[in-house]
Amino acid sequence: MTEGGTAQATRSVGRWLPMAATLVTTGLVLSLAVGWSWLLLGLGAVAVVTWPLIDADIAEHRLPNALVLPCYPIALVSVLAHAMASGSSPVFAIVIAAASIAAFGLMHVLGGMGMGDVKLVGVLGLLLGALGATAVIVGVAAAFLFGAVAGAWAMATQQRAASHRIPFGPFLLVGFWFGVLASIVRAA
Repeated sequence: MTEGGTAQATRSVGRWLPMAATLVTTGLVLSLAVGWSWLLLGLGAVAVVTWPLIDADIAEHRLPNALVLPCYPIALVSVLAHAMASGSSPVFAIVIAAASIAAFGLMHVLGGMGMGDVKLVGVLGLLLGALGATAVIVGVAAAFLFGAVAGAWAMATQQRAASHRIPFGPFLLVGFWFGVLASIVRAA
C-alpha cells in the first residue's frame, strides 16, 4: 500500500470507528430502554443516521433529506406497531411530532432554524413521544441547553457574532438520545 493509501485507510477507519462504537452502544442502550419492542425499529433507524447527520450538519450546515426522510415511514410504522402490540395509543406521539414540526417551522420562518432541523424534529418528536412525556421534556431541554452552551462558548472563545449560525442538528440528536436515556431511568 502506498503512503497516501495508508493515510486514506487510516482516515477511513478513524471516521467509521466512532460510528461503529456508537451503534453498538446505542443497541445496548435501546435494548435497556424499550426491551424487545417495535420501537427498536424506529430508534435503530435514528441510530444509523445519527453520526452521518451530525457530520453533515457540522461540515455543510445541512441535514440531507436522503438521511432524514427515510426515517419517517420507519418511525411511523414502528410507533403504530408498538401501539398495536402494547395496546397503547399513538396519539401523544403523533401530536408531539406535529407540534415539533409546527414550532420549528415557525422558528424557521423567523430565521432561527434551518429547514433540515424542521424535518428532523418530526421524526425525533414522534419517537420521543412514543417513549412518554419525560423523554420529550428531557430531549427538548437537553437539545436547547447544549445548543445554548455551545453557542455561548463559540461567541466567547471564537469572537463570533451573535448572528453567526451554529448547526443545531447535532444538539437535536444529542437531546434525543438524552430523552431516550431518561426513559430508561424513569422505567428503572
